[in-house]
Amino acid sequence: MANETNNSSDKELVGLLAQFDDPTSLLAACNNAREAGYTKMDAYTPFPVHGIDPALGIKRSFLPFIVLAVALGAVVLGLGMQFYTNGGGIGDWSTDEAAIFPGYRFMISGKPYFSLPANIPVTFEVIVLSSAFATFFGMWIINRLPRLSNPLHRVSRFKRVTNDKFFLMLEAKDDKFDASDSEAHLNQWGAVAIEEVNQDLTDTKLPSWMAPAALIGALLLLIPPVAIFSVYGSTNRKPRLHVVPDMDWQHKFKTQVLSPNIAEKDDPVYLFENRRAMRQPVEGSVRFGSLEDDSEMFRGIKKEFSGQAATVGLKSNVLASTAVQEEENPDQWITGFPEGFKVNEDTLARGKQRFEIYCSVCHGYAGNGDGLVNQRAIALAANGKASWTAAKSLHDPTVTDSVKNPTGRIYDTITNGRNTMGPYRDQIPVEDRWAIVAYVKALQATGITAPGAEATESEAEEAGEPEADESAEPAAETTEPEAEASEADDADTE
Repeated sequence: MANETNNSSDKELVGLLAQFDDPTSLLAACNNAREAGYTKMDAYTPFPVHGIDPALGIKRSFLPFIVLAVALGAVVLGLGMQFYTNGGGIGDWSTDEAAIFPGYRFMISGKPYFSLPANIPVTFEVIVLSSAFATFFGMWIINRLPRLSNPLHRVSRFKRVTNDKFFLMLEAKDDKFDASDSEAHLNQWGAVAIEEVNQDLTDTKLPSWMAPAALIGALLLLIPPVAIFSVYGSTNRKPRLHVVPDMDWQHKFKTQVLSPNIAEKDDPVYLFENRRAMRQPVEGSVRFGSLEDDSEMFRGIKKEFSGQAATVGLKSNVLASTAVQEEENPDQWITGFPEGFKVNEDTLARGKQRFEIYCSVCHGYAGNGDGLVNQRAIALAANGKASWTAAKSLHDPTVTDSVKNPTGRIYDTITNGRNTMGPYRDQIPVEDRWAIVAYVKALQATGITAPGAEATESEAEEAGEPEADESAEPAAETTEPEAEASEADDADTE
């Protein structure tokens, strides 16, 4: 006999709830109920049970068709909205002539007011948004949601449905349903417990305050659209409201713009003499946390020469780099490595990795000056399609000369560039630059001789040909070893 959980004349029987101990018995009961002719029933399990839908006779949901219909409508809505707002027209009539909410024709580079490819992205977004709403609210409607109460929540044993129990509900609305016969069927199908589920009819009215509160809320929601519509088409001579004035009026000059004019338009006087709004840092200023006071570590210059090399610091850009080269003192460069840098297996490995990333494209992986970029540029230059200064081999005697090219000067070349080679200080951190220097010295220690280098130089000397001026031929691309090549040229000139 089924237990009665709600014994009162104010209750309405909703159905019979049968409990099962495992999903197998529940699945068998669902199949038996379907074969017995029950059509209005539902199963509740703590986890998804494969095969439960066909066992219950659940048909495929028609929700996808609802979403498809809404999506097709969104296509019409999206394209139509853009057609109307962009002032699209049919024949001699266009929407910008509409009396209410006319469209607005906005000519952009002579493009048509309505173009299907240009309007596809907006249409797509409308489809996605509409489909999402259709899915969400369609699911609510199909499942008759929201339900503020459910009679199953009044059955105490049903709480275990989220833990370890399985339930089958035979609804009283089913034509096949008969309380006594259905109970006998459930017992026959292996139910361990059966309870009547009743709907409480004594508490179906809404609280008295809810209706007026809903009405007031609806009226409040109408205020913003009514206020906006009330000023539609009107002109207001008052300044608009600035919620965040600091954002609207910022004291700034944008980059890459002309300096502000502080005089008449016909006779301008610019605030900054060079007519640029962008300003260089004040000379001698140092970014917080970037005080590079170790001249050997950060400049490759001996401490006793650090004062003379002050111009290298913040002004060591491309222009300043050239000036420093002209005034450099050959005795200022350190010949070893700074105290803060240790040469070991790890730093050499790091230097090799950085060298192969930044340097090998021109100078080759072995430093022979045969990088792929260098080869390609030379080929183009031979056909008159490029101007290129070939990268020298790092094993060239004029480059490996430690007197003319001490470690400090190699570091400075990587940092600030030299001749046709550009600076790499922004791409390569200080420690990595020294690691590259260490790896270059290790490569040179291998004793490899640049193929044909000696023969070429001796032939040039015998022919009395002047050395090429690398600075006269800007390279298509530059890398560190070019600095050493330049140094060699400088040394030869000296």
